[in-house]
Amino acid sequence: MSENLIKPLKKPWKVGGREAGEIEVRPSTMKDVIAAEQQASSFQPNSFNVQMACLQIVRAGEFTGPFVASHFMDMSPARFGEIAAALAEADRLGEDA
Repeated sequence: MSENLIKPLKKPWKVGGREAGEIEVRPSTMKDVIAAEQQASSFQPNSFNVQMACLQIVRAGEFTGPFVASHFMDMSPARFGEIAAALAEADRLGEDA
């Protein structure tokens, strides 16, 4: 059974040249945390969280990546919060698996 979580988005996200109505995310690993720290200091929490999203998002609609920080730069903080909440939920569910 997959530990991935599929979450519908409140409004479509244009990523990879397409509109995505849902995202699929996976639980994080320590490998992800270390990689995100290398890309953005853990003392810069917003940059770190974007890097974690780049690693944990499996797909957005039909787009399977790679996901990069620039995909998130035009989002409002509230919009990114929706994605961050999905990542946190996947982590919680992954702990229970």
